[in-house]
Amino acid sequence: MRLPTEDEINPVPEFLDGQSAVKHFLGKDLEQAEQMFRQAGLVYQEDLMFMGPAAFRFYVQAAISYLRSDSATGDSDMINCFAGVLRFRLEYEADELVPVAEMLASVCGFIVLNYERFDVTPKIYGDLRPRYEALRNCYQRLGESVRA
Repeated sequence: MRLPTEDEINPVPEFLDGQSAVKHFLGKDLEQAEQMFRQAGLVYQEDLMFMGPAAFRFYVQAAISYLRSDSATGDSDMINCFAGVLRFRLEYEADELVPVAEMLASVCGFIVLNYERFDVTPKIYGDLRPRYEALRNCYQRLGESVRA
């Protein structure tokens, strides 16, 4: 699997959020990107929202590896923001997510099943499980649409 190019990370060169994603992710493999999420997931998850679709499909794998790891225990900020990223990407470029739809559905299910380990404070975030269940269903349908 090749690393995303600068144009894939930031398809619109004058886009400042894309420039930030390039600065953070260009030349990083999945292991390096996962380390970034371990160190400051809240900072780097924002880049997932604004990078190009090919780069997103690549680097979301690092975020998912982090979320499935013990290092993500207690990271309620990442869980909250990741739901927003998944909703945003689904709303604006669902077709681009088809190749990773099953993987995204799976991580949504993982988060629901392991929700307590993320120590989400209801007074701050509410209950994120319904959001993740809805996202899981949407991504499952998206993945199934390819097989149909």
